[in-house]
Amino acid sequence: MFTGRPVRTGRAVLVAGVLLMLSAVGFGVTALVRASDPGRSPLHRAVDAYLETVGTGGSAPAATCAGTSDPAAELRRQGARFGHRIVSSTEGGGQATVNVDLTPGHGPAVAYSLDLSRTGTVWEVCSASPGHMEIDPFG
Repeated sequence: MFTGRPVRTGRAVLVAGVLLMLSAVGFGVTALVRASDPGRSPLHRAVDAYLETVGTGGSAPAATCAGTSDPAAELRRQGARFGHRIVSSTEGGGQATVNVDLTPGHGPAVAYSLDLSRTGTVWEVCSASPGHMEIDPFG
């Protein structure tokens, strides 16, 4: 029979329980932060999808917005391929403006502003113009 120091399982179980609770809280906070991340909004997902298509040389859907020129052609003036980063956005009444930075393979980031229109649940890029629009974060 083995003799020696008794094992204190109570303390080990308590420590394991506390660590498990902390990881669950951490996971919950992470999930909450991800759920409130503005990059996960339908508007931002539409902009990401559009710019990923245009920035990798793909064909963007033709804009059906009235009286607009081809936003993809304007964006490609910076180069045939580019990355992007959403900077800020505002939306209301089925219209939106999203400020983005295009990151061509060479040189610094270039600021652009995209105007979008929503039909039902689908956001469509209607125009692109150089520079950022001023967006009031409290408006």
